[in-house]
Amino acid sequence: VSGLFHTDELPAYGIQEDEVNVMKEFLKIGPQDAIIIVAHDEDVAVNALNEVIRRANMAFDGVVEETRKALDDGNTEYMRPLPTANRMYLETDIPLFQITDDMVEPIKNNLPELPDEKKERIKAEYKLSEDLANQIVRRLLGDTFESLLSKVKVDPTTVASVLVSDLRDLRREGIDVSIFDEDKLVEIFSLLEDGKISKDAIKDLMIAVSKKPDADVNDVAEEANLTLLSEDAVREIIHEIATQNESMIKERQMGAMGPLMGMSMKKLKGKADGSLVNKIVREEIQSLL
Repeated sequence: VSGLFHTDELPAYGIQEDEVNVMKEFLKIGPQDAIIIVAHDEDVAVNALNEVIRRANMAFDGVVEETRKALDDGNTEYMRPLPTANRMYLETDIPLFQITDDMVEPIKNNLPELPDEKKERIKAEYKLSEDLANQIVRRLLGDTFESLLSKVKVDPTTVASVLVSDLRDLRREGIDVSIFDEDKLVEIFSLLEDGKISKDAIKDLMIAVSKKPDADVNDVAEEANLTLLSEDAVREIIHEIATQNESMIKERQMGAMGPLMGMSMKKLKGKADGSLVNKIVREEIQSLL
């Protein structure tokens, strides 16, 4: 139909006020009611009135959210759905399709771990502290961390500390840490795994490697004098330090452990594993008591 009449706009269009009153009285409508008038062939008029009823029922849910365009005669007509809060429009060129359980199940079974779940798993599986596990996951280092541990057999806490702390410290010192991709880190950790360097030398080795990124990591470690000393050589150095501080040892006994450890680690400069140094220092103190 071209249009319809409703009593809110009447009398008008050739319909007189007394005619409107007769309709209201005949249909027994109240002051909050309205009459819709459609003139056309019966089937067209019925369809139009059914649409009026449908739209009236929609009004109970509130104003329909849609974008309307202005017409030349001052009226408006529907143009498209109003976009949602995310500015997304319904796709009108693609037919609707049904999402089945067969489509959903493979997705559910392959969802990545939630961050909290991953943190708890890594913490338990690799015996990490709460803080280290949290930082590994928060900085999106979890995949790199686990990939490294699948390639080298070293202490997980050492690997996590390098990823979380050492790389951060080097970056703050202005060193380009992009050279430390997974392959380069595997080379470094392999030296630790093979007992060629101590974990205390890793950061110094990374600094040395940053200056010669294309050189063999083992060659860089040897050139920087970071490879581990033999146990006999370590024992000789610690024995000399203990002898020079014999009076302090006799006075403080096992209380001299801390100072002697500090002196020994400073002298060795990462060329001996801390646990070995601790063991030998303890033996040297006990031998002098």
